[in-house]
This record gives sequence, structure tokens and C-alpha cells, in this order.
Amino acid sequence: MKMKLLLFVCGILSGTAEVFHEDLAIVGCSDSDGEKLYSLDGEEVWYADFKKQTGVEPQPPFVDHVSVPGGYEQAVANQQICRSNLKNSRIGMKDLPLERDPPSNVVVYNRNEVELGEQNTLI
Repeated sequence: MKMKLLLFVCGILSGTAEVFHEDLAIVGCSDSDGEKLYSLDGEEVWYADFKKQTGVEPQPPFVDHVSVPGGYEQAVANQQICRSNLKNSRIGMKDLPLERDPPSNVVVYNRNEVELGEQNTLI
């Protein structure tokens, strides 16, 4: 059985003042994909587009944009670190035994597909 492993890091920064805001930073990677995203109060502020090799500020033109100088280059470096951590996690988890939890009830699987409204015979 081949298992895909995804490493995902999420941080929430919040502060208390007269107005409460929630900042969110997400960094994640897999063998084939990656993610780097910043959001403020549930709205995307900046994300790294690894296919277009650039940082994207998806806010509409009438708002003050939040710029992240050097953000894309940092995102690329973070992806390399994330993939290295992913590799080390795989090595560390390789010798762990798989948990085999027997079913609590008897499970019977049929050989042929069951049809609703028809008589189905279980042998």
C-alpha cells in the first residue's frame, strides 16, 4: 500500500486591541505541490503561485494592497525546507508498525454489485 504524506503547518496570530483581527499563515507541501498563504480576517491577502512563479495579491484594486517583499523567494525556500522535513518524517515513520484494528462486527463483502429493489443473494 502506497501512502502519500502531506506536511502542513498553520499558524494563527491574533492580538487584542479595540478591534480584534485574525492573521493566518499557511505553509504546506507534498511531493508534487506546495502552499504558502497569508490571510487577514478570513480574506486572502497574499499567496505564492508556484506554477506562475510569483506572489499574488488577490485584493480588488480599490483597497490598499499588502505587499510581501521577497515573499515568493521566501516561499520557495520554505518549500525546500518543508520537503526536507517531509523526507525526514518518512524515514522516521518507516519502522513504525501499522496499527491493525480488527473490525468490531463481522463484515461481509459481496462479490457482485448489489441492485436496489432486486433480490440479491449472498453466498
